Amino acid sequence: MTIELGNILKSFLEPLRVGGAGSNQFIDKLAGVVKTAVRSGKDSNNNKILQSFPIACGTSFEDCNKNGVYTDLVPNSNLGCIVYFEDLGVRLISEEGNKRNWKASYRLVGWLNQKKLGFDDCSITGQVVNTIINQFPKSFFNVTGSIYQKCSIEILGQDPKSTNPFLKYSYDEDKTQYLMHPFDYFSIQVDINYTVDSRCLTPFEKQPSINCNI
Repeated sequence: MTIELGNILKSFLEPLRVGGAGSNQFIDKLAGVVKTAVRSGKDSNNNKILQSFPIACGTSFEDCNKNGVYTDLVPNSNLGCIVYFEDLGVRLISEEGNKRNWKASYRLVGWLNQKKLGFDDCSITGQVVNTIINQFPKSFFNVTGSIYQKCSIEILGQDPKSTNPFLKYSYDEDKTQYLMHPFDYFSIQVDINYTVDSRCLTPFEKQPSINCNI
């Protein structure tokens, strides 16, 4: 559920994506819910190390082995803006017969290259955050063709800069330089409330095992 709901949140930002259908396109890399991928690498002294990166859920093992795919959401000077969502959990709020009311929480993470976006200000995160927030609907909505009903989105606020969303990843000095001016970052707490009829849920059934050669 959390991945599907993350993709719903992502869909509202599609008009801002470079190559999307909107008139104000500035997000170079846009993803739904991410997970942490860990791969082995080598440091400057040729010692073996483990490296961790955010990758979009749904990224296959084969994709990760393609050159550059596993670092698609890692800050670099060629990009102007990266946006993705982190899953913060789901809570059951109430039940009314077969209807269950849920609240899913996310952290929207954004990274900016201000000069690439045409600015040299101290910070433009306020403008960018407001532009992103304005993309989300202000009233209830249903998701056509899905089990999600009576959906609503709550913006809880912007995290302080001391909440560095990149600390969980093993970015080296080459990457951490992109967290200082003229680069910037922000994170927003976002909740999505929704109702699901339990009769519409597909029970889990074990499938044939998949051979994975690593």
